[in-house]
Amino acid sequence: MTALAIRMSARTAHRWRSALTSAVGVFAFIGGWQIVAGGLFTGNGTIPTPSGIVAQILDDGLWFYLSLSMETFRSAVQGYLWGNGFAILLAMVVVLVPALQNTILLIGVVSYCMPIVAIGPVLVVVLSGSEPKVVLAALSVFFTTLLGAVAGLRSSDRTALDLVHAFGGDSLAALLKVRIHSALPSLFAALRIAAPAAVLGAIVAEYMGAEYGLGVAIINAQQAMEVNRTWAVALAATALAGVGYGLASLAAAILTPWARDVRTDLAVTGPPRKRRGPTRTALLALARLTFSIGCILAVWQATLWLLGVPKFIGKGPADVWVYLTDPVSFAQRWALLWTESLILLRDASLGLVSGTLAALVVSILFNLWPTLQRAFLGLAIALRAIPLVAMTPIIVLVFGRNLVTITVIGGVITFFPTLVNVTLALAQASRQATDLVHVYGGTRWHQLWKVQIPSALPALFTSLRIAAPLATTGAMMAAWLATGKGLGYALVTAGTVSDYTGLWSRVALVTTFSIILYQVLEWLEQLVLGRMSGR
Repeated sequence: MTALAIRMSARTAHRWRSALTSAVGVFAFIGGWQIVAGGLFTGNGTIPTPSGIVAQILDDGLWFYLSLSMETFRSAVQGYLWGNGFAILLAMVVVLVPALQNTILLIGVVSYCMPIVAIGPVLVVVLSGSEPKVVLAALSVFFTTLLGAVAGLRSSDRTALDLVHAFGGDSLAALLKVRIHSALPSLFAALRIAAPAAVLGAIVAEYMGAEYGLGVAIINAQQAMEVNRTWAVALAATALAGVGYGLASLAAAILTPWARDVRTDLAVTGPPRKRRGPTRTALLALARLTFSIGCILAVWQATLWLLGVPKFIGKGPADVWVYLTDPVSFAQRWALLWTESLILLRDASLGLVSGTLAALVVSILFNLWPTLQRAFLGLAIALRAIPLVAMTPIIVLVFGRNLVTITVIGGVITFFPTLVNVTLALAQASRQATDLVHVYGGTRWHQLWKVQIPSALPALFTSLRIAAPLATTGAMMAAWLATGKGLGYALVTAGTVSDYTGLWSRVALVTTFSIILYQVLEWLEQLVLGRMSGR
């Protein structure tokens, strides 16, 4: 038997082992679910057994769920393509024109942090057909792909970039010949995250107003108190997201088979910065921030004009400024907003910390025992696809209306992006470095601690910047659906009483909070990675 035949046989056996392990993990999960639902939750009507869900699917017919999924899938795919395409284009602009990086990333943060519970109904009013679903799906994927693409383009090997410049190539030549190729692993990691996010964005849009789709079916099932059907539709959404994730993973495996051997460079590979005095540095930072804020405000106002949002509903920056600075009600209004903001800060911090720590632990376990990854990574992906607006009432029933529920909701919504990015980064650590540790007598733990974890730090910080706005969203969702306290609940209440100026003002506050959190994480990233790279 030739060496090629031996390698092909080994790969085939590995694929079969992976498939068998995944099947065992799925069946183990289903078995545990059947035991828990049939024992602890028997009779309360909130968590059905898998057998009950299967019976419901058979009663409804597979075509019912397939047609619902296809309707949602069409909108999710359109949003996925538009959002990712625009994100990749802007990431290239960031590399070619570094001065625009802060502005573009801040606009991305704003698009990512805008509360869906506030802007969703507005989009349903001003857009028609499937357009609200496409827009929300695009917004759901834009920021994560933008971050992943920028991180990948910035991670190019400096020696290769210097070689291009030495032969007379400019920034565009470096982008086309070096950066795009080296960015593919990070880009595909972001595209994996984006696939379930696009499905979830389309479902949330349907949940807020549509004629047909998975989101509409969830609402109808909840209103009719059909628990089995609610869970069946949620599982259909999970399967749809899994298909998207699988297609992105397949594309990555075909287009980047070399990614496992790519060395992750901890150094920041952007253009070198000139040394300036502290005063000039502070003035330049202030100028960039002012320019970025001006661009954000201009985009805000222009969007309202272009979409033709009625003035009664759509409030611009000037309206919000008047609302927040009104001398008559300034003290009372800001006292209330400050209290609501502190609750949001506490809840978002709990969700971010818990979700990140859980993802790190699971990523390390997956790396140490790949069998666990093959068995349960797909189940972890499912957490990102289940609509929390449908599952939150169950979380409240299990844990109560307290900080535990807030932590669970925020942790679940931030867990997935960190898990995917860190798991991939740990697997892509330099094989030569890990082999060197092994040659010198290092254990598997030494390889993890000395090579893999340091090489995964850029991915971790990228994940934190992705997860921070998600933690804010999770905190607002918990306030809306569980606790009835904080900025999220006040935002929804303002919309129900037609206090649209108060609603948009709170949207602005939430966005500002997310931008500050994003900037703090970016500063920590530069500090930590700068020290590790010796700068």
